[in-house]
Amino acid sequence: MIGIEPSNSDLAVDVVIPTFNRKDALDRCLSALQSQTVPPRSITIIDDSEEDLGPAISRNKGWRKGSAEIVAFTDDDCVPMDNWIEKILLNFEESSVHVIEGSVTTEIDGKLSNMDPHPKDRWNRFKTANMAYRRVVLEYLDGFDERYYIHREDTDLAWRAIESGYNVKWAPDCIVHHPDRAGIERDRARSELLLYRLDRKKYHEIAAGMISIKKILNGDWAKKRFLLRTYEDTHVSPLTRYESIRLWSLSLFLAVMRKLGLR
Repeated sequence: MIGIEPSNSDLAVDVVIPTFNRKDALDRCLSALQSQTVPPRSITIIDDSEEDLGPAISRNKGWRKGSAEIVAFTDDDCVPMDNWIEKILLNFEESSVHVIEGSVTTEIDGKLSNMDPHPKDRWNRFKTANMAYRRVVLEYLDGFDERYYIHREDTDLAWRAIESGYNVKWAPDCIVHHPDRAGIERDRARSELLLYRLDRKKYHEIAAGMISIKKILNGDWAKKRFLLRTYEDTHVSPLTRYESIRLWSLSLFLAVMRKLGLR
């Protein structure tokens, strides 16, 4: 656990970074944070390399260490743009803004692209590679749900913030580059089921994003349906047959509508 305290102001940002056995990537991230046009009040790194408890637990440890009104989250393999903190502060000058979701770029075949959500998605989004919260929101919600491991804990937190009446702002001018992880599948059955149990209606949009012609033909979609029906865990129950049929029927409809440009 590392704390760096470079600045102090009325409206300031604490940065929290969970890390897991990626020293070179972490060094690159820290170099970017130390070159900010406006420095963060603190940078807290939670090293989970030995215990492997997952980023939800690490992020909770991290944000509770700080004191700034704003808490910004990114990952150890990310590179924030040099005006990232400055843009975060500008977006939070609006008192009605409680959470911001920033843009995430990546590089595919040597070309700059982005990992941003589909423009029409309301719920299949909220990557903690680039999210910032007012501390009061994190305190009210008691932070991340630590039952999640690796995946979906960021979506869960944002959904709970929205349901509690907090305003989440899309802030494309707050940019983090994520060079190392584009296209990697990171879903886990427990996390998917926890998110489904949190809000089944919102989850339909998540499930629709898992459906494609390629995944239907190569059997990935069938494997996903089977896994969510048979998963056993003390933290969450698997889908019943009725729940599975209803979920995937509605999600397939949404996926087809999107493919046709009707949604």
